[in-house]
Amino acid sequence: MPADQQEHGDRTVSSRSQPQTTPAGDTSAPSYDSMLSAEASALSQFRFRILVVDDEPSICETAGQILESEGYEVLTAKDGVEGLNALSKSLPDLIISDLNMPRMSGFEFLAVVRERFPHIATIAMSGGHSSGEMPIGILADAFLQKGNYTIQQLSHEVGKLLSASPLRSEKRKSDVAPLFVPRDSAGYLIITCPKCLRPNKLEAMNLNGGLHQTRCQTCSMPVKFEINHEIEPLTERKHA
Repeated sequence: MPADQQEHGDRTVSSRSQPQTTPAGDTSAPSYDSMLSAEASALSQFRFRILVVDDEPSICETAGQILESEGYEVLTAKDGVEGLNALSKSLPDLIISDLNMPRMSGFEFLAVVRERFPHIATIAMSGGHSSGEMPIGILADAFLQKGNYTIQQLSHEVGKLLSASPLRSEKRKSDVAPLFVPRDSAGYLIITCPKCLRPNKLEAMNLNGGLHQTRCQTCSMPVKFEINHEIEPLTERKHA
């Protein structure tokens, strides 16, 4: 058989025994390896956000440097009120809060966080509790004693809580505060701010039923509230 016929016959057998494939460089569809690489790149670009709340600038700076060196995005606040303002702008994945702070302590701040954002993991810190155990009444997922923990312990607690975020259901939020406290004898209303959860005493002698708005005396948030005479009847005023 001529050489050219033999080669033609070989190619015919080859084409029947295995299908022809297009070289990898000629195809437009992404390969499996390229998809894995893209996914890994996307994961590496994702950064957990951590909010550090402490009235000592050196603590915020030190904790921020440690956490940023491990790839976390770090925000800071100097007290609970400033921490709530930070939460209004963007929600972190984890909060580290001191307990003793001016304006709003960590005790109150963490209680507000648990009430409003139960899905956010929290770590309490304080130098006033020498036992190293979680102080009674603190609504936090972990506790670190100031000046008595290592970088490895901080990293371990942060990584552990981020990998297993708390499974707590988040309550439905509303920007209208219902009036559940009647007027007192002086005509004041007690309005609870839905942001910082602090009560506000409001003089409202001339307010009728319906929607109204005031400003929180603590965090300055505009607070809408509703007076519903049908479900919250006014108490009888006692006159001297």
